[in-house]
Amino acid sequence: MSLLAAFFRGADTRLGVFYPDHTLIAIFPNIKRAQSAKGKLCGAGFSDDEALVAPGADLIDLVQEESARSGVLGYLIKKVSRFLHTEVVYTDHDLMHAKQGAAVLAVHCPDERTRKTAWRLIAPTDPLTARHYSISGIEHLAGKA
Repeated sequence: MSLLAAFFRGADTRLGVFYPDHTLIAIFPNIKRAQSAKGKLCGAGFSDDEALVAPGADLIDLVQEESARSGVLGYLIKKVSRFLHTEVVYTDHDLMHAKQGAAVLAVHCPDERTRKTAWRLIAPTDPLTARHYSISGIEHLAGKA
């Protein structure tokens, strides 16, 4: 099981598509930059249960694990998502960075106040991309939408 899968506790997909509700995902060019951003979060009181840094390979493993489990329905949903340029396209973009050595910072944000605090701390670290996933949709915080 990947580090990210353990962090999300099985709540990282919606209809077979990567969609970690109540989570801010930031992609950094390397693990050192992601760890630096996590350090800012920990310095402000976030715990290891609330923030995780993982190498890009871990994201690749997680997405492959979820794809294998999603079956035909997941395959069809991903096709529609790509056509509509929604969640799967964003994941594809993150996977492209992961294959180039990027790292992932995942932050559990159960409410708006936590999301705002986390993003205020992460934004100055200049992630390649950042998004917040919630029940109401995906909020793009950095990088191309």
